[in-house]
Amino acid sequence: MKERCVSFVKGVVFAAASMALYALALWLLISLLLLVISMEEGTGGLTDYAFSLTQSMILLSQGIGFQTSVITLSVIPLTLTLLMVWLLASIARKRHLSWAAYFGGLITWMSLNMAFTFHISVGLLDNIGIVAVKTGFVFTVAFVLGAFPVSESWQRIKAFVSQHVSPELRRALSLGVALGLTLLGIYVLLACIDAVVWIVYGADAVSKIFELDAMGVGSRIMTSVCSLAWLPNLCIWSLSWMFGSGFRIGELAHFTMWIGQSTDLPGVPLFGIFPQAIGNDGLRSFLLSLPLIVSLVCALAFMLSPTGFAIRAPRAGDDRATVVRDIIMFAYPLGSFCISGALVALGSSCMFALSNGALGAHRLAHVGVDVVASTRAVGHPTIVGLFGTWAAVIVADAAWYGLRLCWSHLRPAKNSQSTGNTADRQPRGVASTPIVADHATTTTKEEQDDINEQAD
Repeated sequence: MKERCVSFVKGVVFAAASMALYALALWLLISLLLLVISMEEGTGGLTDYAFSLTQSMILLSQGIGFQTSVITLSVIPLTLTLLMVWLLASIARKRHLSWAAYFGGLITWMSLNMAFTFHISVGLLDNIGIVAVKTGFVFTVAFVLGAFPVSESWQRIKAFVSQHVSPELRRALSLGVALGLTLLGIYVLLACIDAVVWIVYGADAVSKIFELDAMGVGSRIMTSVCSLAWLPNLCIWSLSWMFGSGFRIGELAHFTMWIGQSTDLPGVPLFGIFPQAIGNDGLRSFLLSLPLIVSLVCALAFMLSPTGFAIRAPRAGDDRATVVRDIIMFAYPLGSFCISGALVALGSSCMFALSNGALGAHRLAHVGVDVVASTRAVGHPTIVGLFGTWAAVIVADAAWYGLRLCWSHLRPAKNSQSTGNTADRQPRGVASTPIVADHATTTTKEEQDDINEQAD
């Protein structure tokens, strides 16, 4: 009981310290931004809003939007969210916190976030109950990612699985998860590369927006730095655009590879990097086929590589039990590909949903992607590539096994034909042996007659 109380207190300290570190870093950044703007504009008092804006951004990074008389904002700054989760997970992993610490930290974290709602100068889009649920979910995800892999519960689960699950099935499960995460990682990497291309090509448009807004050098730098908070959102929108779905900025703009139209967009510098339509049909087809190509290559590597399933065609000399076992082995990559496809579909849909939000109440009420269409654009070619590779490997192995089997049946026929020719030539050789024997016998009788005559 005493140990649980100590762990509970550790959880309280863990949550409070993590919130203090995160809030302090965010407050310093926002204060610097407001200070630079106030110095360039020649106005004072902007830094007084730093603490309230810090509270708003802490809540926004956990999915709680806010509104003022000028703006409604619910697009989650995913960079801040990832930093928050990373901070909580790192401390939880380093301290090896128990589940008792989790409950203490959860109560503290939710209480601190709910306290922010009573001392904030903007209106929140969620009530206090939803605030508690969302902040508690973020804390739970971060704690599980950090503390669970090094906990005793995970070790017991691993021991149970190793005792009751066959090695082949464990390998199939692990490879399925690894393949799904690999595909998602490659897709995100391609989206980041595409976002960098957007930034390079849209640099001139962003500079024009800076000039139209009459922003100084310091404001431009700080605005660009703060825009990095929404960089993961931009990469996710880029992923949807690159694979054929596209994204919208409310009712004001719609961007796909075929169209890039906008009307009366707000003067936000980040909007200047949005892409134009692609006029090259070959490049457009290549981008659309990227998920199919990536899934084909990755699935083939996982099926044939020694560190993967190491699928090989049966040999012609194998017995029937061995051939049946090799055929059954194809079921394991099939199950792994099912896990991979489900993981890609689920992971991409979660990313697309988290990247969406609102920048207003009317024409900008929905900013982001169509979750269903974007998930279909990513998941459908991925699943086709995975199962197409599986079927192609089966056909190729069956054809190779058939060729080997035919060759093994043809070789004995040639050998028997060679043996028959040798047998036809054998009687002449056999007939010569008695002749030699008879000659030897005759020579011996003549010698005996000579011996007898001499004796007479």
